[in-house]
Amino acid sequence: MMKTRAMIYADRLYSCADGKTAHGLVRCSKKFDIVCVVDTTLPIGDAAEFLDKKKKGIPLLNNLDEAFASTQPDTFVIGAVSEGGVMPCGYDKAVDWALSKGLDVISGLHQFLSDDPRFMKRAQEHHCTITDIRKIFRDHKRFYTGDIVKVPSLRIALIGTDSAIGKRTLAVFLVEELQKRGRTADMIFTGQTGWLQGWPHGVVLDAMINDFVSGGIEGAILDSWNDLHPEFMIIEGQGSLVHPFFPGGFEILSAGQVQGFILVDAPKRPHLDGFPGYPMPDPRRVVNIAEMLTEKKLIGIGINQEHMSNSDVTRSKNNYRKKFNVPVSAPIMEGVGVLVDAMEAMCNSKK
Repeated sequence: MMKTRAMIYADRLYSCADGKTAHGLVRCSKKFDIVCVVDTTLPIGDAAEFLDKKKKGIPLLNNLDEAFASTQPDTFVIGAVSEGGVMPCGYDKAVDWALSKGLDVISGLHQFLSDDPRFMKRAQEHHCTITDIRKIFRDHKRFYTGDIVKVPSLRIALIGTDSAIGKRTLAVFLVEELQKRGRTADMIFTGQTGWLQGWPHGVVLDAMINDFVSGGIEGAILDSWNDLHPEFMIIEGQGSLVHPFFPGGFEILSAGQVQGFILVDAPKRPHLDGFPGYPMPDPRRVVNIAEMLTEKKLIGIGINQEHMSNSDVTRSKNNYRKKFNVPVSAPIMEGVGVLVDAMEAMCNSKK
């Protein structure tokens, strides 16, 4: 079955953390064939090389009309986020452009495009669709049952010291490495980008009524077990346990009944992403809270190497090993082998 050809629009934001939806789709897409990323402020190049210094043949382009003509997409995906989940300035014109070309439009914003009469009229005129991902999960009402205790998969949660720090990216890398080793593994997504990437099991937590968040997480885990019987489930993290604006993670750790967790930190990030007045938290504080919540141990640490040289990464790895006595990896630079080694050791010790 052929994948839908999707162009990702991340104008002005592909070069920063607010372009994380685009980043996630460039790194992993099971649902779409990503034919290009468009950001009018960047030079033409390879979208993956811009992110990770590794080419994948996904063009990074800076003109919508030229991108449409050269890549022939079927779908237009908004690849950027913003504070409050509202449409970034000027993106409405791009959405109107996409609909006028007959492209289906997909958005993960809190601002629902399908509630806008202008866009719906344009979509009807050009026989295309508008999908608001968060609207799909807004009325998702599955209550917690406790049946998760019957699921024997090793469940590992990703937690971070900040939002937009690489929790989902590391989760994807862990699943891919486990699968390369012949292990069965699934990622339980908890945000809109995971849905866009095509992972089959998960929920979009920040779109749901709070009473049903725990049941949604448990339900995704039950569905994953019923469908795949994976040895490993990697649960994508959200926000941070100590983030005053995006305090995600409590329900993931408790409802997910995890057997361990992996921390993601950015040692050179000067402050919480988008909030200059708020310094990054001490990783030890985040780990201590997670250990108290779960009564489980830290398994390993993933380093987000933004603003870091190779020597910075080496120093940070040595520092974390001394502090926490766990394996540490910079996933983009060196993969996740040592983290998966630790997870496999946990799984083998259960048998």
